[in-house]
Amino acid sequence: MAMICALCVVQKPLLRLSYLINSVLALAILSNELNFLELLFAVSIGLHLWLAFSQNKWAMLTLSCCSALVFTVLLSAHLLLDLPLYLIALASIVLAMSGYFTDEELAIATDDVTQLNNANYMEPAPLLNLPNIKLLRQGYYDWRKDNQQRAALVVFRLEGFAQVNQHIGRDFGDLLLAQSANRIKQLLLIEEVISLDGEQKLAHLGGLNFAFICNLAQQKHLHEQLINQILGATVKPFNVANCTIKVSARASFVDCDEQENSFDNLVSFAFLALDSHPKQQVVAYHQQMKIEQLEQQARLHELANIDFSSELELYFQPIICNHNDNIEFLELLLRWQHPRQGILSANRFIDDIRVAGLAYPLATFVIERAAELAMALRMEGISMPLSINLFGSEMLNEEFIEFIDRIFVEHQLQAGDLIVECPLNLFMSLDDQGKAMVARINSIGIKVCVDGLGDSPIWLAKLPNLAVEYVKIAPALTADFSHQSHVRSLISGMVDMHNQQNAKVICEGVETREQLNFVKSLNTYAAQGYYFSHPLSSVGMISWLKQWQIEHQ
Repeated sequence: MAMICALCVVQKPLLRLSYLINSVLALAILSNELNFLELLFAVSIGLHLWLAFSQNKWAMLTLSCCSALVFTVLLSAHLLLDLPLYLIALASIVLAMSGYFTDEELAIATDDVTQLNNANYMEPAPLLNLPNIKLLRQGYYDWRKDNQQRAALVVFRLEGFAQVNQHIGRDFGDLLLAQSANRIKQLLLIEEVISLDGEQKLAHLGGLNFAFICNLAQQKHLHEQLINQILGATVKPFNVANCTIKVSARASFVDCDEQENSFDNLVSFAFLALDSHPKQQVVAYHQQMKIEQLEQQARLHELANIDFSSELELYFQPIICNHNDNIEFLELLLRWQHPRQGILSANRFIDDIRVAGLAYPLATFVIERAAELAMALRMEGISMPLSINLFGSEMLNEEFIEFIDRIFVEHQLQAGDLIVECPLNLFMSLDDQGKAMVARINSIGIKVCVDGLGDSPIWLAKLPNLAVEYVKIAPALTADFSHQSHVRSLISGMVDMHNQQNAKVICEGVETREQLNFVKSLNTYAAQGYYFSHPLSSVGMISWLKQWQIEHQ
């Protein structure tokens, strides 16, 4: 009965035939018909042997032969020695089991072996043949034993691989990395580059970082020449996976003789130079970088325990209309009353604020303090908008917008009481969600000002689409107006473009009467700078405003 069920379940025809023959064979044993039994046994053995040989399944072949041999011996013992018949039935069951070895099962077994072999054999990474930092260190010390000549450590960092790994896969990224390393290696096949391991001269420091050591005894600036050649080689496009890909590189170098220190410190100095100036393509390490790093670490430690209300203060500087000398609004400037370094402007510590994770709490503190000042001015009968600087993308989220809305209600602010000044680069990367957030800020009643226009003129084409109230021109454009014809044509086009968009253009950095006359001649709306006032503490803001009104009525 069990055999009939098995025949109904099994799908493969050959396996069904094997079960059927073994079933008939078992019935023949039970019927004790020896002639019929021998015939069926011969057919069964032939079928199993044919299946084993045709499919080249040695496990099935071995089991079939063994079971056939056992069956023959037991059958002979039954006939000659009157051996019990159930032993022969047991042998037929073993023979039937050999039919369970199907293609799929053996294929799975083969796959398991293949996976095991693959697990034991891993293809070496494309950069494993390059010396590591240990060999780089040893090569440097070995060279130093016999040479006291001047040398430079050069560290390269390749960039642009994150997009490569994301779009075409990490395997192709590794291939591209190996190709980049090969290009660099070809440029270092000169005697002045110190050998590290045999003929190898380029070391892989891990990730996208590479290094070599250059002997400067013959050519003082040889390392700089090699850097320029390598940068030029990496800029050339690569062909990977039928795609043309471009990568970039940055480099730093350390004079090994000027920085008398251990080799590991030289490597850390080179990385410090790369990290300290992320926008520079080539950076030379100097001792001031280490001092600045120590100062930053100290500031971060101090910022971890900073009390905004007691250590941070808002200063102010007026923006003056060019046509009537009235104050358009007051810009609030953040200052840190540092316990040792005195009053620090925001550009001295704003990056540290981001690193410390305090950007959003600081933004909310500044807005709440500005709202309190605006309410105090209204109570004195002074209607004067205040502007605040937001230095990052912390404004472009739902939580921040809801916070501003709540502050407006709590302090009974009116539309136009606050102005938000945002850096130009923030607007250049706005997506649809970011633009929607800017629109929501406008809807609350806060005017928006773009700060730093002119630092990157290539971005100007994007600005007409921004709905902003004010646009500030960077001080660099008006600081030197000795060649007024060139400066005038540049700034005049910018001013006219934004005047047509109903944006009020403000020139920053006005320090002299001549500069003021120049910016007025450009048809700008207002000006800001030391010519009118240095930044002053907001503690005396109300008194200063009243005095200004008296003097300019």
